[in-house]
Amino acid sequence: MSTPAEPPHEILFYQALELPQSQRGHFLDGACPADGELRREVDELLRAHGEATQFLPEEGLAAPKLEREIGRIMPEQTGDRLGPYKLLEQIGEGGFGTVWVAEQEKPIRRRVALKIIKLGMDTKEVIARFEQERQALAMMDHPNIAKVLDAGAGPSGRPFFVMELVRGIKITTYCDQAHLPTSERLRIFIAVCHAVQHAHQKGIIHRDLKPSNILVTLHDGVPVPKVIDFGVAKATQQQRLTDLTIYTQFEQMVGTPLYMSPEQAEMSGLDIDTRSDIYSLGVLLYELLVGRTPFDPETLMKRGLDEIRRVVREQEPQKPSTFVSTMALDWRTNVAQHRQTEGSKLIGQIRGDLDWIVMKALEKDRARRYETANNFAEDIQRHLSSEPVQARPTTQLYRFRRFAKSNKTAFAAAGAVLATLVTGLSVSTWMFFKEKDARNRAVAAEESQRLERQKAENEAGKSRQIAKLLQDMLKGVGPSAALGRDSAMLREILEKTSVQAGKDLQDQPEVEAELRTIIGDVYSKLGEYVKANAMLGEALAITKNLRGNEHRDVVTLLNAKAQVLGHQGSLDEAEAMLREALTMERKLAGKNGDVTTSLNNLAVILADRGKFAEAETVHRESLALTRKILGTDHADVATSLSNLAVVLMQESKPDEAETALREAVAIQKKRLGNDHPDVATTLNNLANVVQMQNKLKESEALFLEVVELQRKLLGNAHPNVAAGLNGLGLALLKQGRAAEAEPFLREGVAIERKARKSAHPQTARLIGNLGRIMEGQQKFAEAEALYREALTMYGTLPGDEHPDMTSWRNQLHNLLQAQGKPTEPDEIETKPEAGPDAVQFKP
Repeated sequence: MSTPAEPPHEILFYQALELPQSQRGHFLDGACPADGELRREVDELLRAHGEATQFLPEEGLAAPKLEREIGRIMPEQTGDRLGPYKLLEQIGEGGFGTVWVAEQEKPIRRRVALKIIKLGMDTKEVIARFEQERQALAMMDHPNIAKVLDAGAGPSGRPFFVMELVRGIKITTYCDQAHLPTSERLRIFIAVCHAVQHAHQKGIIHRDLKPSNILVTLHDGVPVPKVIDFGVAKATQQQRLTDLTIYTQFEQMVGTPLYMSPEQAEMSGLDIDTRSDIYSLGVLLYELLVGRTPFDPETLMKRGLDEIRRVVREQEPQKPSTFVSTMALDWRTNVAQHRQTEGSKLIGQIRGDLDWIVMKALEKDRARRYETANNFAEDIQRHLSSEPVQARPTTQLYRFRRFAKSNKTAFAAAGAVLATLVTGLSVSTWMFFKEKDARNRAVAAEESQRLERQKAENEAGKSRQIAKLLQDMLKGVGPSAALGRDSAMLREILEKTSVQAGKDLQDQPEVEAELRTIIGDVYSKLGEYVKANAMLGEALAITKNLRGNEHRDVVTLLNAKAQVLGHQGSLDEAEAMLREALTMERKLAGKNGDVTTSLNNLAVILADRGKFAEAETVHRESLALTRKILGTDHADVATSLSNLAVVLMQESKPDEAETALREAVAIQKKRLGNDHPDVATTLNNLANVVQMQNKLKESEALFLEVVELQRKLLGNAHPNVAAGLNGLGLALLKQGRAAEAEPFLREGVAIERKARKSAHPQTARLIGNLGRIMEGQQKFAEAEALYREALTMYGTLPGDEHPDMTSWRNQLHNLLQAQGKPTEPDEIETKPEAGPDAVQFKP
């Protein structure tokens, strides 16, 4: 049962107590008439509160109103004891409580912070809020949140609780006194975001985030922020902090006006959620960047409560860089000096990404703010890492600039790489022959010969440095090819490097082998399997010549080359190569060594060949070993689960497959984020298993998500995009929407034909499925031609007859029979296989 609503004069009294004494008059001028009864009652309460906390009158003197209510109990003094705690020094005072440094004497001796309700403030409402703060702190365990250690009651019955003693100063003061540059301020702010995220995960909304509630202390010289004072914290609907009833009156403002969100300032029936804290964090970040809150505090406090609320709700703040550019010159200089920079440079540091980040956090519409404090922190980290930020509308030019900035060394040298590999190395060669010719003619003096030789050696050393730089650059940009970024420059570098590597690195076989391995891996990610196979084959030959036939580097290259062969449809050769790699890996790793890579890749090829029972056995061995070595929630465990699920689908075990895939998706999203090629692959497989269970609407929705994500990450010409298009087309076909399905399957088949270059089970499967789409539209002649093409392709695959051929023979048989056409002897009607379509394995 809720307590009655507090009268207006008490609400204003509590709000005024939260403000510094110098600002209370401005606040009350705006909140109530200066000569009215309401103002007189609030002023009397404030005077009585001040007197009650400073002294009690001698016996016989007239006591103020509050003293008559609290009796003759004296307030706490230095040296008083509350249980095992001795009060040493008062260090803080708020509207309802005081904070002391106390010494705990037993069972251990340590310094702590003790918070106790003020004398005369122990109303039911205040005690409930006090208990709520204690419970909120007790629930949390984070290095950037002050910990609660104990609780109790003093001799007067007023409750107290004991916290970790944080000897720090507010975050803005610390950053200015330490003259921290913008980047260091952002790193401290990221830690604050993580602390707030922890509170939100525990179901706690702080509601009063501001500099004085975030203290910075030094641990071994490292600044550590601590979030404190959860006195007005609010529990989400999933959490309850106390059995005591807390009633916040309609139109009662909670929080500090300069840092409160528009929905807090509204004081309406709109529920406050975690995004209110996001807004307050945005105000804090604004202040850390430019030295002032988005709205001028002195101007606002003079206008009164209603005007403060209106400004927060309606007025758009200036972007931080705009505000800095409009500062008075001396103020801007002072702000910049606190950040170890100059005024003009400070504007440049903030303009762009940081403007977008701050303004997203300060959106009036909370639906447009960052969803979580972690999202906020991640975007700041992207800015620090020179990656594209989510707050900013992205363009191809913007993404390219961020990518270039995050790879400054590589891009600064890219022109040198392209030009020098073509011309610089030839200069080195020219210098070598020139030196040789000079030596042969013996017309130059010995000193001249020495200088020429030194010059040639310098050029050769430069060539080696360029080759190493190119290796490092390709390692950095290779994964980005799998993320769908513009690869035009990358392809140009790959082509020129492929040609030059054989010419200019003959005397550096280790560098050449590593470089060719990297190039082959990038080509594979781009879907250029023919080029990848050639490059990896050359790397393998060089490595065997250097290391011998049994070496870990040889195992790595056998695995890489076998994966590419599998993509090309050379399944017999891929299987033989992987069995060789596995045998070698077991020998090199020992009985309990890590052989998961070869096991996983072998199982994938076995499944492609239709050897599903053996593939399941090998996948389960790989999964068990991966969990043993890496733990239960590693990204490699998710890959192994997804690959195993594909085989389970082929074996008509959809329930087991679905369980494995949902676990895999959860791990990948946690470890890799939502926008990652591995997540798209696993979602594709999940959509397939859902389709097998005839959950067609869910399957359609999943495939739409998959195709959109794959296009975004891989471009429009990758085989994985074809697999997603195939699944989407079948989901529509099974709902009787063959005409809608046709363009998806046609695009998928076109992608497959271009990417594979030779026969492959997935290409054959998509061609057959396009036939089903045509049959569904009664285009029987085209359907028959497609079925026959698929069967022909399956027949050209090496090894034993592929199991899928039974299903497609049956499909062709039924089509011919329905038209009254004769069937051929091998077109025998059998029960169709229940396996999935166009699943995806991840090596």
